[in-house]
Amino acid sequence: MTARPTALATTRDALLVAAVAVLTVQALRRFCGDRYVVPSGSMQPLLYGDPERGDVVYVDKLADAGSCARGDLVVVENPSSPDHQLVKRIAASGDDAACWIDILRGDIWLGENPQQLRRDVKEPRAAMAQSVTWATTAGGPDASAKLDLRAAADAQTLRSLSRTLADARAALSAASRVARHRDLSDGVLPAGTIGTAAPVDAGYLDVEGRRSVGGEDVYVADCGAQLSLGAPPEALLMTLESSDFAVTFVWEVARGTLQVWLDGRALGEARRVAATAWTGEVAFGRLDGRYFVLLGPRDEVVLETPGEARTSRPRMWLHVGVVGDRATEVRGIRVFRDIFYYREPVQSVGPDKAWPKFVRPGHWFLLGDNAFDSLDSRQIGDLPKSSFLGVPALVLGPWGRARSLRR
Repeated sequence: MTARPTALATTRDALLVAAVAVLTVQALRRFCGDRYVVPSGSMQPLLYGDPERGDVVYVDKLADAGSCARGDLVVVENPSSPDHQLVKRIAASGDDAACWIDILRGDIWLGENPQQLRRDVKEPRAAMAQSVTWATTAGGPDASAKLDLRAAADAQTLRSLSRTLADARAALSAASRVARHRDLSDGVLPAGTIGTAAPVDAGYLDVEGRRSVGGEDVYVADCGAQLSLGAPPEALLMTLESSDFAVTFVWEVARGTLQVWLDGRALGEARRVAATAWTGEVAFGRLDGRYFVLLGPRDEVVLETPGEARTSRPRMWLHVGVVGDRATEVRGIRVFRDIFYYREPVQSVGPDKAWPKFVRPGHWFLLGDNAFDSLDSRQIGDLPKSSFLGVPALVLGPWGRARSLRR
């Protein structure tokens, strides 16, 4: 005969199971991973920040601080508020040879000593994963408001701006560029092209498609465009234009050749690119002092800045046109910019009140992606690696924003 459990025994067992469950969850949160609500906009647009509606991020606490490198995201203790955390990106490490850092013209500069700093140059294809969306046709009116698509207004069809490349050269000449920039009443894009209706600035579109309210008065030179097009044209012109000069990639699709023009003048002979099958997916831009074009999933052409800038922070427009007898369908455009880091010319951190900054051994120099709304090492100095809490791995919610943060 089996005795029935008493009510006291049942209650005791339930409390024991509940206690074990709570302790297990707490142990997992302490040693394996935890959730973190992003409260501010310091990592916009990668992470949406809001005290109530911010991204809920899963932080991997099993990650090793020693395996984190420049460019990685980390979560650390806030030195001024130990009960709060900071999520930032590693800009420099005191354990690397290049342990001096400065921020110049929006870019990171690193070196072994303050007299020999070099720009941190990223590879274009890899950097696309961290590019910031500035405008896109894949969104509402706010997302496309900075685009000039009048030349493709007819059923999203981009017709030829000229029958021959010789005619296109005239539209992209220095004289034509100067005249268009002198009279801004009808924009600066050459007739028959589509692109940006304004120079690219340090603003961005957040994950909900809304435009930021900071950075609009700071121009960004490191920018570009991704295109999704229909049938291949005879030639595709992809131009980055400033008030100083214009660089155009001229891809003759059928011939498989690529030219680079500077204000409509060819720089050297046309080069044959690999046998890229037309997919309609191309990208071009400027990144860390170099110009690049990505043709499909494999082919990449990178060149050093071909022209001489006369301004320290030039304004940049992007535009695209086709040449020949065939039009092409415009399926989508995304204008992007590089992460733009900023510091006030007289602002500094640390006791010596000077830039460049020395990053001490065992420390990181951390920056927020949204340089205009971030408390980071520009203000509080380098942070010890011992303050490392984990690596952001996933956005758990809200549901519509769930995604992986692994790059």
